[in-house]
Amino acid sequence: MNLLATYFHNLDPIIFDIPGTPLAVRWYGLAYITGFIVGYLVLLQLSKRKLYCVEADKLGDFITAVCIFGVLMGGRLGEFFFYWLPEHGLQGLMADPTWVFRVWEGGMASHGGIIGVLLVAIWYARKNKLSISAVTDGLAIVCTIGLFCGRVANFINGELYGRACAATHALACKFPQEIFTATAEKQIQARVAIDHALGAPIEQFLIRDGEGRIIEHYGDAILRLCRTNPAVSEALAPFLTPRYPSQLFEAVGEGLIIFIVLMAVRLGWKNAPAGIFCSLFCFLYAAARITCECFKEPDANVWYGITQGQALSFGVVALGIIFLFPTFKNLKKSKKIEIS
Repeated sequence: MNLLATYFHNLDPIIFDIPGTPLAVRWYGLAYITGFIVGYLVLLQLSKRKLYCVEADKLGDFITAVCIFGVLMGGRLGEFFFYWLPEHGLQGLMADPTWVFRVWEGGMASHGGIIGVLLVAIWYARKNKLSISAVTDGLAIVCTIGLFCGRVANFINGELYGRACAATHALACKFPQEIFTATAEKQIQARVAIDHALGAPIEQFLIRDGEGRIIEHYGDAILRLCRTNPAVSEALAPFLTPRYPSQLFEAVGEGLIIFIVLMAVRLGWKNAPAGIFCSLFCFLYAAARITCECFKEPDANVWYGITQGQALSFGVVALGIIFLFPTFKNLKKSKKIEIS
């Protein structure tokens, strides 16, 4: 049964505009806020049950530091160094030096977020004389919530879409953003089709200010018209390729499934050795990311069939192995205590 092959992605990334300002509330931002709040509530319950080492009354400040310096700064810097800078180079940085600060436009690397969260956890653990493994264990569990929310937001934005698939595939989708990376010939043909659907050149439909000056980018206009004018969607659809909704694959694989597994282990293994959840997260995340990358359109370099996302995931595996050492050490200690 072909459920979504005729579905043309036309979700609006903006929830609502703030009147009188150029600002807007976006699903992308709401996804991060939701991840932070739900993650905090989960850790709060674990802390109250003595299943997390950070005390409940100190959890708020800790999570705030993790969110700002770990997730946001780490994720943004990861996107900058792993993806943006290699693609645009120093010339691109000189031409647009403020890009790294415009987080509201999207662009967060999950691998960078993992590194950022780890560094914040190490700093907090040393400052408060706690076990680094124990502190990071709780974060490993709840960061999956943020990953889930972030990937769903990626789908709503129509970004980081999947590789081409058969039009008859049950989950095939068409993403209008694809036209911006198409060949010049295809873009011209699509432009002609859109003008024909509108009955006039698209320039006449661009948003203008009170003095008649155009204030909307051509690409933004296409996406807006695809969401509001079915004729434009129908005109553009033949130039688009059916693709996997890989963002949703990642939301389930990297987020939901790993969260369920880690929570089940945490609640079922009360005296689990510190570090076990970090190791489990690293191994499961790497496996999920490497698998999902097979369905995702590569957004960076590919070496011998290995995408950059897959290559970075091998580093996550190495991190999981590192966390195994304190895990075995803590496991031996707990056994000695039980025997005595």
